[in-house]
Amino acid sequence: MRQEMNGAAHGSAQGMAGNFRDSVLVFKNVRAIVIAGMLLALHIILAMVLGIYLTQTVKFSISFITNVVTGYLFGPWMALVTGALGDILQFVLKPVGGYFFGWTLNAAIGGLLYGLAFYKRAPREVAKEAGGEKKNFARVVDYLCMVIYAVMLAGWFLLPFLDVTTKAADTVGREVINSGTAFSYVAGKVLNCASTSPKTLAVVALVLVLSGAVFCLCRRRVAVILLGVLACLWMLLPVYNERAVLAVRPAFLLICVGFAAVVLMNLFALLREKSVDVGFLLRCFLTMLFVAVVVQMLLGTIWCVKIYGRGFWFYFVPRAIKSLIQLPFNTVLAYYVIRALKNLRVREIVR
Repeated sequence: MRQEMNGAAHGSAQGMAGNFRDSVLVFKNVRAIVIAGMLLALHIILAMVLGIYLTQTVKFSISFITNVVTGYLFGPWMALVTGALGDILQFVLKPVGGYFFGWTLNAAIGGLLYGLAFYKRAPREVAKEAGGEKKNFARVVDYLCMVIYAVMLAGWFLLPFLDVTTKAADTVGREVINSGTAFSYVAGKVLNCASTSPKTLAVVALVLVLSGAVFCLCRRRVAVILLGVLACLWMLLPVYNERAVLAVRPAFLLICVGFAAVVLMNLFALLREKSVDVGFLLRCFLTMLFVAVVVQMLLGTIWCVKIYGRGFWFYFVPRAIKSLIQLPFNTVLAYYVIRALKNLRVREIVR
């Protein structure tokens, strides 16, 4: 038994060493370099065009997926190089403030980690089991989700959504300037509003609830999960950023909790249907979690403190909220992109 365990460990070590060696040899492949360059260009476009700054120091972007693809196709060293180059080229093309090496280091570490986790690895094909019990469970999940969406929509129309208050040292000393339902903010019934955030968030909440209901009716479970995560992120961070003048009310909490419940129920349904490789999904989750905690939350917060000079927790909390809410989104996106690349046999094409 011990010999088998030692042999397995030795084989794993040899496999890791082989992956490192192969990832270095990739730099001799002209086709690989060209494709990596194209992925780098796509990364810059996604980061600059589709990236959204939710606060001064917190940005939402899906550009990370190009680094995941580079790591999957070409290994850790190519992903490290393209990750660093991506940050440098973004600064050259669109400089924001002064250049800071810490962000380049973060991008390089992220690429390295994606390469270590995904190089020559992909989810295995899992045959769906069409059992009656699982079909019934899926229907129950869909019905419950529709009920949740209906309750969220009713709350949007009927329950208090957000209060706009005066700034004060504590919540007790605040004076409410404006208050109302999400519908009242959108319809303009709340006049002389001191903040545009309630109206904007009310519109966003309505669009996301209706979109989620449509995806649920079409049984697009992955789309429901991604939309739910995006909804929580989009609503919580702006409110946290303006917490000095905004106070959440029952409708806002109901919508956020509703989206979280929908995400969890659909994730559970996916796992129960066994339509995913649970082992590889866990690999994706742990990789994204490590990147979120070490690179984005800890190192990113340290760099913000050095650049902007405020306290650690001032930057850590919004970055942690953003990273943890985005974690399921990044996990699912990485899983399905890599699975699609495997099914298309892209690794064989780029050799």
